[in-house]
Amino acid sequence: MKKFEILILAAILITAFLIRLYKINRPIADWHSWRQADTAAVARNFIKEGFNPFIPRYDDMSSQTNGLDNPQRYRFVEFPVYNAMIAAVWSQTGINETYARLVTVFITLGSILLLYFLVKHFSDAVTAALSAFFFAAIPYNIFYSSTILPGPLMVFGILGLYLSFAKWLENDKQWLLLAVAILFANLAILSWPIAIFFLIPIVYLAFEKYGLAMFRKLNLWIFVALTLLPFVVWRIWMTQFPEGIPNWQFLLNESNIRFKGAFFRWLIAERMDKLILTVGGFVLFILGILKKPIKKEKLFYFSWLLAVAVYFTVFASGNIRHDYYQVPFIPIAVIFMSIGTKTLFNLPSQSFNRFFGPLAAIVLIILIFAFGAFEIRGYYWINKPQIISAGRAVDRLLPTDATVIAPYNGDAAFLYQTNRHGYPIVDRPLETFIDQGTKYLVSVDVNDTGIQNLARHCKVIEKTQDYVIVEMFKECIGR
Repeated sequence: MKKFEILILAAILITAFLIRLYKINRPIADWHSWRQADTAAVARNFIKEGFNPFIPRYDDMSSQTNGLDNPQRYRFVEFPVYNAMIAAVWSQTGINETYARLVTVFITLGSILLLYFLVKHFSDAVTAALSAFFFAAIPYNIFYSSTILPGPLMVFGILGLYLSFAKWLENDKQWLLLAVAILFANLAILSWPIAIFFLIPIVYLAFEKYGLAMFRKLNLWIFVALTLLPFVVWRIWMTQFPEGIPNWQFLLNESNIRFKGAFFRWLIAERMDKLILTVGGFVLFILGILKKPIKKEKLFYFSWLLAVAVYFTVFASGNIRHDYYQVPFIPIAVIFMSIGTKTLFNLPSQSFNRFFGPLAAIVLIILIFAFGAFEIRGYYWINKPQIISAGRAVDRLLPTDATVIAPYNGDAAFLYQTNRHGYPIVDRPLETFIDQGTKYLVSVDVNDTGIQNLARHCKVIEKTQDYVIVEMFKECIGR
């Protein structure tokens, strides 16, 4: 690398780190707090109860995820690689959400590096630098790369897979590079299984290199076997704990939304054009798609885009319900944005005014940050700070082994703040809770008539204008 390249990349990395320090110490009560709380709870229980990645547990004992009671608090979704990384950090720093968010930040810095070298391998240093810059600075990605979610680790794994596999194809006798590719592939798939869709570019690269002869390559079959085997074993192991496996079928095509008008409106107009890339980035993205690929790129970027399209199609309702599901779209989006930006800076003078091309690019980039920051600012807000103070009160006043009911519309963020196991939703009669050993209820809905009646007849541990903590007995229920 040239010295100037190193300086540019260093500047991007430093900037990426600094801007992600914005509200880095926010509690788990921001946007998508429910998913962050579940993820953090697994890591916290690794610290509190002992590290066993094969039986991850979170705090939720309710039946809301699949209709089955879950008294052992099993949490079987992705293999807890990301949770284990947080637990490793917490074992040194103590349990603190700021350090968990910093784990994601540093993973993202690694992704910026991998993205730079990957794009430089297929395109050039300018496109690579622009891609790294957009990846570092898009407001949507700034927020999600400081959350406690496994998506950024999956992206890191995918980028590492593409780079190591492409390098291995240049000399397929280098078994070490193939082993690195297998390692990255497992990291991605185990971190978030939707990574399987993003093996499509790997198939393309193998076909582009070998043609149909790829089916006769033993090393490729070894790659496939060692890439998929750990995931298959994990899924088989999970079936022993059905109460810990959340329903996921609704993420496919709930309400038959796939290919309906609402599907395209939400995914393209609301997410890509408004929230993620904003109108400025979306224009650059489309320009990048229209640009003819250079020789080495061939159809690699388009195979990557195809993988995104297949993923969006299969998990149609998941991508409509949750905007964090679009995190894997960011790397390929910024690559095409970078190509589009370069196109505007290099318009042919015989057909375009070359002065207005760069000007248009600069204006569009400014719009990305202006509109993107506006769209994402509310994601950092703590809309219900009462759950923080109520959770601290529970942690201060109740026995450490007490289970609690912390109703918050099923969102476990409130339960997480209590540092206790229990229920984020009232999914059974209060008498049943008591019979099962849960007699404490904490609520931030102090004006609710039911809560007021409960506080009037049961034992109040503590009550403020923001919350009430009640110890329940059968004699005081329903009076």
